[in-house]
Amino acid sequence: MKDLAGMSETMAPLDIYPCCPLTGSVMRPGLTVPIDWRRPADRRAWQIWWNDDGHFGQVFPRPRPSEVASFYDIDAYYTHAERFVPDSDDEARRVGWLGRLIGALAYRFERGAEPTPGWWRSIIPEGARNGLEIGCGDGDRMRTFGPYLESVRGVEPDDRAVRVARERGLDVMEGTAERLPAAVRDRLYDLIVFTHVLEHTLDPVLSLSNARDLLSENGIMSIEVPNNASEGSRRMGPRWRWLDVPRHLNFFTPESLQSCAEAAGLKVEAVLYRGYVRQFMPDWIVDEARITAEMERRDVTQADIDAQVRHSARLLAATALAEPARKYDSVRVICSRG
Repeated sequence: MKDLAGMSETMAPLDIYPCCPLTGSVMRPGLTVPIDWRRPADRRAWQIWWNDDGHFGQVFPRPRPSEVASFYDIDAYYTHAERFVPDSDDEARRVGWLGRLIGALAYRFERGAEPTPGWWRSIIPEGARNGLEIGCGDGDRMRTFGPYLESVRGVEPDDRAVRVARERGLDVMEGTAERLPAAVRDRLYDLIVFTHVLEHTLDPVLSLSNARDLLSENGIMSIEVPNNASEGSRRMGPRWRWLDVPRHLNFFTPESLQSCAEAAGLKVEAVLYRGYVRQFMPDWIVDEARITAEMERRDVTQADIDAQVRHSARLLAATALAEPARKYDSVRVICSRG
């Protein structure tokens, strides 16, 4: 979910080494992402800086708030109201029988905490009334947990998604995590949700701190981000599908997500994981093959997809019985006000 910041328009100078916002220590150059594969006409490279003590990364220099919106000017981005529908039959054909078999085998090892309606019901506090989702897109998730609350609001920077959410009868306002609209700051909330939002923000600690101020005494906050400690991330590097620079500007591990929440004054009550099977689905395999080809400035070929299928087989063998922090592509913390 994209999230734009109401912050200074000043871009940090190139010759200054950034400091980690979680530890205050100097970061080192990490991955270099040679191109935004979703917008290949933009040939800029992006530098991720990493802090080993904090297990945390950031794109640096930070982009100007005024240019962030352009990163999402793509037809296929999932938060857009005009949802892109891939040709799933063609993708299944292109990964072949082996790719389809790998996906079927991965299902046998899926143990993630998927956010189903039943899961939401299990974590929402007894007597909860008000819910808020920050970065809600067109409101699909609000409709999943909404039945367990009296009132649900959403905040979303994409005006197209806001329009569709309102057409669905949802109470959604345009705004960002760093600068929440005044209309949502008139009450406290028993449930606040960030799902794949924090990695997009220019100031993740401020984003969570703003939300903490709106959390009720017995309320809970659910915060989910891509898991950059996963084996899939380690093996694919800049070609990992969930890296998605420059829309993703912050790169978390389970440790740094907890540290970020604590820096915002939250108390981490639980750490959960999700996203195993989808790493082996045809759309994921084909996309990572496309990313590889785009970074080499050429069209994707069937040979690229076949190579990615073989990568998926090796990843399955390495992770089927692995610890959750290595296995799953996303990590979620459940927090209280602290």
